[in-house]
Amino acid sequence: MTKPTSECRDKVQKYIKGQFPQMATVRPKVTTNNRDGKTRHRFTFRKALRSPNGGQFQQIVHLTADEDGKVLKVSVSR
Repeated sequence: MTKPTSECRDKVQKYIKGQFPQMATVRPKVTTNNRDGKTRHRFTFRKALRSPNGGQFQQIVHLTADEDGKVLKVSVSR
């Protein structure tokens, strides 16, 4: 499988920084798949965050992008 290009990673990081600033410093886990001749990269960002009442929780952001770095889908855990 091919790895995302630096241009693709830069676009994804820029999107994450704008939409989820608390995830901007997280290094994502990346998986790549090919379906119908199209390459898709799935970036998974995980970080332990604090809630306003002092508790701690794990937030996960899954982002799917094409090989050019165009964001196709984003899902976020609570």
